[in-house]
Order: sequence, then C-alpha cells, then structure tokens
Amino acid sequence: MIDPQVLIKLIDRLNAYPVGLPDAPEIREFLNLFLTPDEARLASIFPFKEVTARELAAKTGWALEKVEALLEGLAGKGTVFDYRVDEGAVYWLLTPSVVGFIEFSLMKLHAGMPMEKIAALMEAYERSSLYAEVFGSRTPISRALVGLDVPVSSQIMTAPEIERLIMKAGGGTAQDCYCRQKKHLLGKPCKVAPHVGTCFTISKSGCSFLERRGFGVRISAEEMIRRVRALGKLGLIHVTDNIRNSPSFICNCCGCCCGLLSGINEKHIPHAVLPTGYILAVDRELCSGCGACAAKCQIKALTVSGSKAVVDATNCLGCGACVKFCAKKALSLVERASPPGIPATETLKYLKIAWEKGKLGRMLLKLARARLG
Repeated sequence: MIDPQVLIKLIDRLNAYPVGLPDAPEIREFLNLFLTPDEARLASIFPFKEVTARELAAKTGWALEKVEALLEGLAGKGTVFDYRVDEGAVYWLLTPSVVGFIEFSLMKLHAGMPMEKIAALMEAYERSSLYAEVFGSRTPISRALVGLDVPVSSQIMTAPEIERLIMKAGGGTAQDCYCRQKKHLLGKPCKVAPHVGTCFTISKSGCSFLERRGFGVRISAEEMIRRVRALGKLGLIHVTDNIRNSPSFICNCCGCCCGLLSGINEKHIPHAVLPTGYILAVDRELCSGCGACAAKCQIKALTVSGSKAVVDATNCLGCGACVKFCAKKALSLVERASPPGIPATETLKYLKIAWEKGKLGRMLLKLARARLG
C-alpha cells in the first residue's frame, strides 16, 4: 500500500494542473492498484518542469539505477512522459491529469492489473468527482470538428479542417479509445463503434511517446483520413484540442460512452465541448420528418416536431455528423452569427482554464519555484 502521506502529496501534485485530479476515495483506490509505493513516491516529487533521472535521484536519495528503472515503469503506464534533446539527455515530465494520466490508465491493457476493477473505479470517479473538474471552467478543453463529406455553406472553408490537420501532421498514431475500452471492460460494449484503434494522435512528440511505449501504432495520413471518414459514417462526432494552432489529438466520440459528450448528455453543460463555427440548418420543404437524423445525433440536439426536424441551437455542435443520414438532403451546415472563440495555443488555453478556476496564482508560483530550483 502507498503511504497515505505520499498518496495525498501525489494527488495534490496532480490536482495542481489546470484540469486537475481532485481527491476522492475512488482515485485513492485506483492509485494503490495502478502504482507501486516507490512509483507513487517518485511521481509525487516531480517539479513543474522537465527533470532528469539524476536530479530525481538526488531528491529521493535513491540510486540512479533504481530511479531509471522506476521511470521506465511509470512511462509504460503513461504516468510520466520522456523525451530526448539534441545532446542525447533524457528529460521526464509528470503527465497532466486530463488529457493524459486518466486516459493512459485504460488506453492499453496493463498485464497483471485488475483492469475491470480499474475501469469500474474510473467510471465511478468520473461521475462523482472528475466531471466537475473537467467541466469546471468557461473554456472547454476540447472542440468539435466538422466531419468529412459534410456540405457547408461557407465562403472561407475550402477544405475540411480535420483533413488539413491530418495532412499537415503527416499522419500519426492510432490508439484504443479510453472511453469505449472502459465500457468494454465493464461488460457494456459500445453499440455504435469499436474501441480498438479509433483514437488518433497527431503531435510529433505525442506520437513518438505512444508508439515507443506501446500505447499506439503509427499510421499514414491517408489511412487516418480513411478511418476518420469510416467512423464519421457511423455517426460519431470528431473532437480535438480546443486550440487553433497544432492540436494534438482527434477523438471520434459516441454519445453513449464518451466522457466529453457526457457533459452535454448527462450533466447538461452546453459548453462541455466547444462547437464549430457552424450550425445545422434544416430545409423544411425537403424534410420529411423521418427522424433518421435525430436517431443518429450523439448529443440529442435534434428532435422531430410537427413532422419536421428541429435543431436545439443551444446544444448543436455544428459537426454535421447527422447530415449524411438524411435521404432527402434537407440538412446542411451554415456559419454561426457569432463563431466561438478558440485559444491560439495549448499554453493559452490552460492559462485561461487556470484563471477561471482560481488556480492561476498557485500554479504560477509552483512554476516559478520549479524554474528557480
């Protein structure tokens, strides 16, 4: 068992991130299952900056060989992230809580661990404590993307953003979906889409880590686009980082399993996922009121009233996932009168989130202390 004081210190460290890891019985039990006492102690002393194994050895008083072995084990669990600089030195970072630490717990099956128990703990933790942390700011952590092959009435959109992001990145890695993997382990497999290989990473550093540590497999841009198109045909909503420049992931989300979409479906938070700059339009003359679009909408933003489809403008993400299911071609996307603002970078996004949660001052103080040694 992890020493209770070490456990509290680790949770406090992870909770200091803009999207943190609040203390709860479920997360304490999970950490005791997922980490060894030595792994937990090492993770708990990580500063708010990159650090070498030698620096960690000095802080713990442990032999360098022991620290390096523990870091390798933690990286295999996704608890820490490693990268190499030009000089060949290896630096380590404690993985952010969300998106990161939580997702890595179930993104691959960890040998020798009670994965069904871990899935149950994560499910309970999300519902009891984590949702308030993930959705506790005005700035969402993710945003929706317009799907491929969706008709858009726009003067500025020359190619689907999702395709441009993938082509610019040159492909990336495919991983198992954390959300659907969790439901699968709980004996409630998704009825909409598979969990294997349906989550994508497109940042170079992220892909390198995921491939090296066995979380994902490398695929080409063409293959990723093919898979995204196929998943879109199932009615899934494509979601990415809520930033304009260099998003790192593309998720393909169903309403029954996705933790992000649960903010809309279960917690009724309209800004749980930032909508696109578009909104669904219904041609009432063409619409037959068949309800095929409403049946496929992952966030229940479509209903049928008076024999016509009706859009819930508050919840509609403008993703266009429903459009391809309309046999009458009555649906299309049009530009919103006031498109939502998107933070330029990941740093700016998390600064905004930290400010909105009242965490910014404490976080900057920790950063300053870490940089000053």
